[in-house]
Amino acid sequence: MMASASRRNGGVFYALRSLLPRIRAAGVELRVFAPVDPSTESDRAEWGAVAVETVPPWPPAAFGYSPQLLPRVVAFKPSLIHSHGLWTYASAVALRASGGILPLIVSPQGMLDPWALRLSRPKKRLVGFLFQNRHLSKAAVMHALTTAEARDFRCYGLRNPIAVIPNPVEPVEARPFHRPTGEGRRMLYLGRIHPKKGLDLLIDAWARLRARSEATEGWRLEIAGWDDGGHRVALEDHVRRLGIGDQVTFLGPVFGAQKGALLAACDAFVLTSHSEGLPVAVLEAWAHRKPVLISRPCNLPEAKEFGAGVVVDPNPAGIEAGLMQMLTLAPEAMDAMGGAGLRLANTRFSSDRIAGDYLRVYQAVLERKPLPEDLRYDG
Repeated sequence: MMASASRRNGGVFYALRSLLPRIRAAGVELRVFAPVDPSTESDRAEWGAVAVETVPPWPPAAFGYSPQLLPRVVAFKPSLIHSHGLWTYASAVALRASGGILPLIVSPQGMLDPWALRLSRPKKRLVGFLFQNRHLSKAAVMHALTTAEARDFRCYGLRNPIAVIPNPVEPVEARPFHRPTGEGRRMLYLGRIHPKKGLDLLIDAWARLRARSEATEGWRLEIAGWDDGGHRVALEDHVRRLGIGDQVTFLGPVFGAQKGALLAACDAFVLTSHSEGLPVAVLEAWAHRKPVLISRPCNLPEAKEFGAGVVVDPNPAGIEAGLMQMLTLAPEAMDAMGGAGLRLANTRFSSDRIAGDYLRVYQAVLERKPLPEDLRYDG
């Protein structure tokens, strides 16, 4: 169950379209259920041989209500239901279809993070009362992307068993990028344009650093992604007020080959979010051998631990210090940092490895056995 089976679901879509074909290849009969959205048909081929059933939602489309959804799920006669995301009608369908009999696995995908919970709090309290809290409490297993997210589950009051499995990333042919002489260097943000991504903080930090040092000379900050709720207009106005429009460019939404080309051509990647589960965009940057500048809420301490990036607090001072460190690195040091990220992408976050972990959890749940010890959160 998903709120969307297209790129509109961000990292959830990219993670599952990588994992589910591998799980299906292991002999599991799968079906994805989701409401229709404007990108459903254009992205349907991304699922390969995985069957995807979509139904038209009633307004408001963001909630995803459709009277057709529950009968479709029940007609499939699943042995197990895996629900991805919260706060939409998909959670209610998963709860009702399980009926307290079928095992239910719930992946909140970062949506129980305290910062995320503060967004639209009255609506979430209402949805929680109506069905979301029961959907969570009835889960045979809660799936966390990180141990930090597992702690968020406990803070929310959940006492279900928890399996910790990160998001995956597809391998790419990644080589060191050497920019032609005379071209500037690029730091890339790639994701939806939304307040939780901390782009206002990043722009403030860039302006502060530019005013205080020469570190930004020869660099451009490129911001790519689709506008969620009109936030881009406010950011563009902010860039103009700060007088840094010559160094900050908004590229609009990019997908597919264009996204890959941007990642291949940038010199560094940045994500300074207030709240994340485990951002696939950072993993994609690592798969393209790029060093990363990320905030602590990205929940990827591996960046610092393995020398694959710079980790900062999500505030202008912290981000400014991180920018100073990243923008003044020698190309050889940046390439070494990117190489460390590539090794992480190809080992710890490989799609093949993570698909195997999903299968082990599914088997344990269906056989009513304890979760594998290496995946179980004991907090």
